[in-house]
This record gives sequence, C-alpha cells and structure tokens, in this order.
Amino acid sequence: MKNFRRNVKAVSTVLATLLMIAVAVAASLVAYAWVMGYIGGTTGKVGKAIQIQSVARQGNNLMVYVQNVGIGSLTLSDIYVNGLKQTVSYSPNPPMLPENQTASCTISGYCSGWASGSSHDLTVRAVTSDGTFMEATKTIDVP
Repeated sequence: MKNFRRNVKAVSTVLATLLMIAVAVAASLVAYAWVMGYIGGTTGKVGKAIQIQSVARQGNNLMVYVQNVGIGSLTLSDIYVNGLKQTVSYSPNPPMLPENQTASCTISGYCSGWASGSSHDLTVRAVTSDGTFMEATKTIDVP
C-alpha cells in the first residue's frame, strides 16, 4: 500500500497551467457576453414610446407636438392638461404616427382667458391607444 501511494503522481505543471488558462478564457468570454448583452439592451430602441417635443401658445390655442420615438406605428388617443382630458384636433388626422413622425395637437380656445403678463404652469400628458404615455411640464408666459 505504501508503494502504491508513492507511484501516484500529481497533475503535471504544464497541464495545470493549460487548465488555468482555459478556465480564465472561459470566464472572460462569459463576462464579455454579459456586458455586451447589457450594453446592447440599454442602448437599443424601446418598443413603443412617444415624446412631447413642445407645448406652446398660439393665439387662443394650445399647441402640443408629440413624436413617435419608438418602434412601430402608434395612434394618439388623448391629451390631458393639468389632469383634465381635452378636446383635440390632430394633424395628421387620424392621429396615427409612423416611426419618427410628429403630430401637432391643437386644443382650441384653451388660452382664451389668459391675461396679458400672466404665467401658467401646465402639466401635459399625451396617451396612445395602447396606453403608452408621456408627461411634460411647461410654464407659458403671456406677453
């Protein structure tokens, strides 16, 4: 039995070095794949998304410009100002937006009671037919 233990040899240093290199390469490949997947997922376009580009006063009307910044077409359904649903005229009409297109939404007469020299804080929310929404705040000063 004593003789048997002396004849058992350990793994050679060359083989041990090769195994360590293989483990290190495999670990680096896994880390690379994870990082590239994370970066690719965070920089890619989202599914459906809209962005309120601008809110402006034009005479007595309030103009809201909404852009489709996601993938696929969207249909605008509602515009809310300070939590209240508004009656809106859309251009284009119907308000179906292909990718990267902008719609102008006119809320007629919204600014008719505003006095000269006043300032108005607005919270505008645009909602699509599938529930995608975006909210923006804007202060409009009346000259």
